[in-house]
Amino acid sequence: MRASLDSSLLLILANALTAKAQAQSCPDIHIFGARETSVAPGFGSAGALVDMIKADHSGATSEAIDYPACGGQASCGGVEYGASAKQGTEAVTTAVNGLNKRCPNTKIVMIGYSQGGQIMDNNICGGPDNGASISDSNVPLSASAVEQVKAVIMMGDPRFIHGLAYGVGTCDAGGFDARPEGFVCPNADKVQIYCDAQDPFCCNGNDAAHHQQYVSIYGKEALKFVNSKLSGAAAGGNTGSATDGGAGSSGDANGDAGNNGGNAGNAGGNTGNAGNNGNAGGNFGGNFANAGNAQSNGNKC
Repeated sequence: MRASLDSSLLLILANALTAKAQAQSCPDIHIFGARETSVAPGFGSAGALVDMIKADHSGATSEAIDYPACGGQASCGGVEYGASAKQGTEAVTTAVNGLNKRCPNTKIVMIGYSQGGQIMDNNICGGPDNGASISDSNVPLSASAVEQVKAVIMMGDPRFIHGLAYGVGTCDAGGFDARPEGFVCPNADKVQIYCDAQDPFCCNGNDAAHHQQYVSIYGKEALKFVNSKLSGAAAGGNTGSATDGGAGSSGDANGDAGNNGGNAGNAGGNTGNAGNNGNAGGNFGGNFANAGNAQSNGNKC
């Protein structure tokens, strides 16, 4: 009897020590980053912003999403773009939900660049994504994970469409895998998406080099947004200009609340706009082919 009691006490103590060790190993802030197409494993162009956030938050940890980041190039295994984006979307879901299950109190930041932005977009705003063969419109992250996701930054994301309440930049069109007009992200208050008119991937421009400049143009603005969300302060909407001297955004100085109210009025139109998903699917091949011309010249999506 005494031996059984001692064993039970030891088991309780062991479990308590394990829980304490796990809590001590959980950071206050963890950053997930996803690279652009055809870049070597790591953070890619998102890395500079990841470093800026970590510099402002001592003890923050970071993790690159493990996915093909490919657009058919031999250098990344020849995985077609749509298959890569689908695998990446699933990889983000697994990584973020897994971290939240292990460390439920850790605040999460998600940073994605180009295709990396697309897979973050699919996770925080849901589908469908015809280009990635994703038909489910639901947000794939768990409710508890979404609660702990404090800020999401997407740069050069081909899912961009003009009119998003959380859009920043000069693009008045959409990317090659754009959301339908009137789309409302269920977690818009956590998100900023950056896209300029010159960009051939998130917009309809012809300057592929500009696609690589978002951190240098908007990095400080993005950092300010992330910091405001981590501190729990209201971000106050998009600022309407690039901190580093880039072209101004179409932000609403009165904050995202007003824009969200307007977009809520469009929610009823989403049923009609759902037809745009079909159009988007039909146009995806042609739009991606146009963007692919830039990729074939050594540029990255």
